[in-house]
Amino acid sequence: MAETSPSIWYSRSPVVSPLAVAVRTGKLQQAFSQQGIELSSTTENADENIRRAYFNHHLAWSFRQGGNVPALWARSTGAASRLIGLSWNEEFQGIITLPSTKITNAKELTGRRFGVPHFSPPGIDVDLTAPFALKGLVSARAAEGLDIDGVELVDLPLVPANPVFNKGASDGLGRFSLGGFGAGPQVAALFRGEIDAFYVKGVEGVALANAIGASLVTEFGSHPDLWIRLGAGNPRPLTIGEEFLHKRPDLAQLLVRTLTDIGPWATRHKDEAVRALALDHKASEQAVLAALGDDIGAHLTLRLDEAELAAFDRYKKLLVEWKIIKNDFPLAGWVAHGPLESLVGKAVAE
Repeated sequence: MAETSPSIWYSRSPVVSPLAVAVRTGKLQQAFSQQGIELSSTTENADENIRRAYFNHHLAWSFRQGGNVPALWARSTGAASRLIGLSWNEEFQGIITLPSTKITNAKELTGRRFGVPHFSPPGIDVDLTAPFALKGLVSARAAEGLDIDGVELVDLPLVPANPVFNKGASDGLGRFSLGGFGAGPQVAALFRGEIDAFYVKGVEGVALANAIGASLVTEFGSHPDLWIRLGAGNPRPLTIGEEFLHKRPDLAQLLVRTLTDIGPWATRHKDEAVRALALDHKASEQAVLAALGDDIGAHLTLRLDEAELAAFDRYKKLLVEWKIIKNDFPLAGWVAHGPLESLVGKAVAE
């Protein structure tokens, strides 16, 4: 008999991920309610300590999917989490500028100023926004056979603005906009002539670029090289508390099964999936399609491929090199293949 479980928490950000769509459509809540379990959101909780779990994964009976920097940082600081899946996508990623700069490719960023936003929530010792910009610049330049030497990095402190995760929060936890990375400082610096370009991604990146009349320097979200596509928002790790995984493997399998079903469902019900993502991003359905293309389900897969894990490990080491993460750790010891493998085994048996 499976051991009973206490309250179960989930943490997510409004991004393109199986968990985001499963929550927005109610499919995840329904799956767990059929087991007599009610799920609670950490990011919508009034308690600061509960909200903090989005970043540090300190709640044993919880799971999370969103940007990968908090997940990697939490594990590096000793969080008892396990990685049970990665979702990869080819959403829009690009560097934008103003038409007046006349920058038309990544090579022409040499000698120009690139904005790097910095933000760490109170009590969370990790810069959550700089990795997006830095890896975005690395990827953009690598796509043209270049490193980032010669590009001037301009630090831009980020002030929390929009209550993306919790409308009642007043402490900055979860209040920065992953959508535009709190893009106000970058946009202001761009129009003041203090920077020449900055990185954007996803549905919100498309909307932002259109809103300010930006020019696209380069786009690499669909680049054939996995390393170039990889960044702080791709892949998105699905992590779960070790105690949760150990004591209720049946629920871990339920979680994985529910999220694995999201991709095929989105392919069959494109309009509903687009609507869910648009609501989650507070953006138009047109922006969703511009960022993701027609095959929405292709962005909502969940897997643990060895080649992709190796690329993810390489990225982790880059974060250590940049001192975003202070302590390295073996990725293999973090990964728990069990839930996904049991799902594949069950499918084969059927």
